[in-house]
Amino acid sequence: MTTVDELMDRLAIADVVAGLAHAQDDKDWVALRRLFADEVLLDLSTHHFGRPPTTLVTDDLVELARGTLAGFDCTHHAASNLVVQLSGDVAECRTHMVAYHHVPAEPGVVDYCTMRGYWRLKLRKLGGRWLITHWAVMRTGPWEGSPEAYALAAARITPKS
Repeated sequence: MTTVDELMDRLAIADVVAGLAHAQDDKDWVALRRLFADEVLLDLSTHHFGRPPTTLVTDDLVELARGTLAGFDCTHHAASNLVVQLSGDVAECRTHMVAYHHVPAEPGVVDYCTMRGYWRLKLRKLGGRWLITHWAVMRTGPWEGSPEAYALAAARITPKS
């Protein structure tokens, strides 16, 4: 039988997942930072970046997200079909993800890309809050548009001084 505490934990985890999508789309780097533990294992190995899983200090993860997303005029991360497995103060979840990214480009240049797949997250309850400790972005379908839109967006970002 599901307890009230378990239901509250599941609701809190769903809020973290929704917050992860919204913080990226809102370019709210402070809100994004609050969703993660101090270190996070980031796995982009099936994403077009092809980066092997890497443990990052969360401030570096936020800077990576800012550097990746800030140049886009708009993004839309839609999470659905959340499945959560709880075990005390640790949890794993998976959610379908469709992520649309648009950047202005010259005529004839594909100015958007859409990734379809899922996020696999591991979370830990720390100080009464659920925080992400592992974030895997798993691309399971072909790109729509062009992943080169990321390079177009990166070229629009003014380097930090």
